[in-house]
Amino acid sequence: MSQNRSALKHDSSLGLSGAKQRPLSHARWFLMAFACAAMIANTVYAQKVTTDFAPGTDFSRYHTYTWGEGRPARDPLIGQRIVAGIESQLATKGLRKAGQGEPVDLIVVYQTATDTQTQINTYNSGYWGGWYWGMGGGYSSTTVQKIPVGQLIVDIADVNQKKFIWRGRANGTISSKPEKNSKMIDKALTKMFENYPPKMKK
Repeated sequence: MSQNRSALKHDSSLGLSGAKQRPLSHARWFLMAFACAAMIANTVYAQKVTTDFAPGTDFSRYHTYTWGEGRPARDPLIGQRIVAGIESQLATKGLRKAGQGEPVDLIVVYQTATDTQTQINTYNSGYWGGWYWGMGGGYSSTTVQKIPVGQLIVDIADVNQKKFIWRGRANGTISSKPEKNSKMIDKALTKMFENYPPKMKK
């Protein structure tokens, strides 16, 4: 009799542990699906950088530049970071800021703009059920986000010819954390000036 009770106890403990394992597998699936949905939502407004230039321009003859009047950032600290970042990139390209009375080859202008875009995220859990969770046909959850998006444009013009020769444009989500925005600016400018001077097709 004691052996039968022991066997029953052993069998019931196995059944209980199996039942408890089911919700864990459901929980893992739910968390993985939720994480994937979050990753998709976060990449909708990933940073985008494009450049353009005037065909036929000989960029090798430019050596000096000065700043022109554009549309600076409202936040002066962000403005300082943008100017410092552009000057750093220009220096790596062999360009330097013209001194007083020195001939100027290029005028550099930067502009910023901000906008708010609406993003709608819908997550559908699908069918789920089990001993621990109960039975159900799944559910869906929809959230609406107002995402601040920033744009940075850098224009470079030929002083003597009085025409623009190059433009870089970057778009990306603005963070509430200054350090993230600073990294975003550096990343955008680095990627932007990879195409200065433009790579001419042979």
